[in-house]
Amino acid sequence: MSIAVAIIEDDPMILKRLIDIIAASTLCEVVAVGKNRSEAVAAIMADRADLYLVDLGLPDVDGVELIRLIAEKCQEARALVVSTFADAKHVMRSLRAGACGYLLKDEIHPALVDKLVCAHNGQAPLSPSVSQTLLDRLRLLESHARPQVDRKKVLEELGLGEREWQVLRLLVDGLRVVEIARRLEISPHTVNQHLRSIYRKLGVNSRARAASVTRALGVLDE
Repeated sequence: MSIAVAIIEDDPMILKRLIDIIAASTLCEVVAVGKNRSEAVAAIMADRADLYLVDLGLPDVDGVELIRLIAEKCQEARALVVSTFADAKHVMRSLRAGACGYLLKDEIHPALVDKLVCAHNGQAPLSPSVSQTLLDRLRLLESHARPQVDRKKVLEELGLGEREWQVLRLLVDGLRVVEIARRLEISPHTVNQHLRSIYRKLGVNSRARAASVTRALGVLDE
């Protein structure tokens, strides 16, 4: 049975190349195309694809938002970025949102199908320059060299509000839900609502992962 692929891409030349390469393979088939926000959301909500190829540079929507939507609505599917951007900001935001891999558009040739199969089978295909970006980021973290981070800008990019940031900081400090509620003078139910929203925006599913991602972002005063 072939792998059902949905392509979210607005560039007509790139889109045609992707469709032609996949159509020439017996391993994959294109089941949906999204060239803008409405078409992309419709393809995601239809939940027909095993694998979504997501361009980050659509004119009317942030591709990272679409990756989050795929993670939320298509739990059996995987999202794979195919982009022109290879910088740490785009790579890290995409992976945190739930992307299973990150490929650059100069790799759109017949061998791409092998990487789609790898992604579908649970592996994490990365372009060489993207792997280097991640290694550089890891070395930076391991060396404890802290880059200058604009916390406000990072939180805005993630969509985290002020109250969510307050909850997240206390979570990272190890406080329990009832303790966070007491500290912020809100109900435990409200804290749990904030936590669900925080987990979704960070692309995580546990307190430990939320704390780990927050530290990696460099937004804590540690």
